[in-house]
Amino acid sequence: MKKKISFRMWLYVFFGGIRQIFVNIFSRRNKTAFWRVTWAIITLCAVVFTGLLTVAFIESRSSRGPASPVYESELSADLKFHNLGRNKGQSFITDSRTGEKLMEGIDWIAVPMDGDSLIVVAKGGKRGFVNRFTGRTAIPFDYDAAWTFTDGVAGVCRGDSVWFIDHAGRPINNRKFARKHGYGSYVYHGGYAAIPVGEKFGLIDRRGDWAVAPEHDDINIGPKDMWYVMDNGKYGVVGADGRIVIPVEYVNVWINNDNGITVANADNTRSRYGYDGTLIDRFVFDETHHMAYYIDELDAEGNQKQGVDGTMLKYSVGNFYGLMTKDGVVVTTPQYSKIEAVKPGVYQCEIPDTGDSVMINARGEKIN
Repeated sequence: MKKKISFRMWLYVFFGGIRQIFVNIFSRRNKTAFWRVTWAIITLCAVVFTGLLTVAFIESRSSRGPASPVYESELSADLKFHNLGRNKGQSFITDSRTGEKLMEGIDWIAVPMDGDSLIVVAKGGKRGFVNRFTGRTAIPFDYDAAWTFTDGVAGVCRGDSVWFIDHAGRPINNRKFARKHGYGSYVYHGGYAAIPVGEKFGLIDRRGDWAVAPEHDDINIGPKDMWYVMDNGKYGVVGADGRIVIPVEYVNVWINNDNGITVANADNTRSRYGYDGTLIDRFVFDETHHMAYYIDELDAEGNQKQGVDGTMLKYSVGNFYGLMTKDGVVVTTPQYSKIEAVKPGVYQCEIPDTGDSVMINARGEKIN
């Protein structure tokens, strides 16, 4: 009489046989070259297969989550922005009190630097403005590009036309300008905005009229709502009133938060002007330094002693040095990259960018 074989018994016999085959194959008693090669190939295949499974597992795990880490930022006391990656359409705004999602499907946002109530929101390929305190749309998503509100005005764009609007979405004037792609500063500062026309730049006022004609190589905002202007590698300044207060003729200019405007001349000297362009100091510098030199005497430890030049000082302007008397009379312009005293009245001066040096006297004259 045949005995009935159960499925459980069949599995036991089947996998037992498979196990016996592997035991015989990989037994230490199999010393032949054939089995050693077979063992190496099977081991290599197992390692590769395991590696592929690991990579597939990691990729499947990463594809389930957001493309970028989640960041949270406070829009106001009650609203949060949850950033799940730029241009992913996955970011959203929530009410931090209730956790309610007030707006979803956001690509990115831009928050005004001056604390304006309206933020730029990019969503579905369009730009609009949302109130950062309520989360409600204040100006519809009708624009191809938009810039943050500054001083109550924002630049917007449809197609290749740029104009400026107020908080109600109304144009502040009847002027439109051709958009220059790659230029990201269609923003008012004070009463003016820098506008490109072709390869040149000018300033418009709130009426849209040109306060500074579009004939300069570059214009950028600086401190105190004043503007840096550049032409042919030279710099000047436009004041907060839209008037050129420093001519565009200097190697460099610095608009200071306090104490006026500093200009650099071609000979490395600097002057200081008021914000209205009036001259305050014809000659300004950074620091003065005493100069020491070695003398033919040794101290108790056998080291050569140093003396200090009692009549002359070296002064610095940026990375350049010049000579002046202790009474502040300038002897040389700051034309050297290094000055050292050889002895009183004799100075070794290094010429910038050459490694060469010259010797000069206390009158700034070269010594042969």
